[in-house]
Amino acid sequence: MAKTSFLGADGGMAVIVNLDNCIGCRACQIACQEWNGRTPPQTSFSPTFTNPPRLMPNAWKVVMFHEITREKILRVEEATVKISDAVELVPLPFNCLHCTDAPCARSCPVRAIKVTPEGAVVIATEECIGCGSCFAACPFKVPQKGPDGKYYKCTFCVDRIQNSKAPACVEVCPNRVFTFTSMEDAVRIAESMKAEGKEIYGLDLSGYVGGRVRWIFALSKDKAAQVFKKQFPEEAVGTMGSFGDLAKMLGVPGLVLASAAGIILGVLAWRKERMKKTESQEA
Repeated sequence: MAKTSFLGADGGMAVIVNLDNCIGCRACQIACQEWNGRTPPQTSFSPTFTNPPRLMPNAWKVVMFHEITREKILRVEEATVKISDAVELVPLPFNCLHCTDAPCARSCPVRAIKVTPEGAVVIATEECIGCGSCFAACPFKVPQKGPDGKYYKCTFCVDRIQNSKAPACVEVCPNRVFTFTSMEDAVRIAESMKAEGKEIYGLDLSGYVGGRVRWIFALSKDKAAQVFKKQFPEEAVGTMGSFGDLAKMLGVPGLVLASAAGIILGVLAWRKERMKKTESQEA
């Protein structure tokens, strides 16, 4: 179905997320869980509307609610009231951004993370050894470790895309927040929205993620300055790069050591998982 090779910044599919249209209904969050057969995580009261509070092994898409302050003008009949520090909640549907040169895939020592012809970055769970290199490499902290020791994340609903359907979250949205299209069209749409005065996140990022991602966010500038800063890292880089990235810094001897370390970690993680299965069968 897939292999670990990248399509480039202009290939594959993409989604424009127009946050100015989002009403925070969480329909996308629920559709994601239903389509992928994920058991909803147990929720609890917290100081925020975001629930669950972050991405989880069984929650691949979460609507994040960010509290911001900005100037608002209220008009009632002929009266006008100006509020300088009005509090507003801005919802932001969040999931794996499917980087065009995904560092999680580059970092995986056993190549368990694949890239489909559509550009979806998918963890092959049966091949995952649970080493956590994908989480360390991801600047957005997307992959989440499940109770089985393996990592999980959004698959871009590649099973739907390959059957001529849009991702489940895109299809269910009642307010047309998402536009699912080719990467080339998505870039054109995003550039047009930028020219109209909106702030765009996802087009001009660091080379660490390939320069852009497949989930591109648009938001009014007066909100974006606060929301994007809260949601996304200032620079899209992870705490650990790929062995190729390490080679550039360490040279050939360093690359050999890093590769050997990755292989050893991979074997140890595989052995640990194997022993667990053996003990379970004996029991």
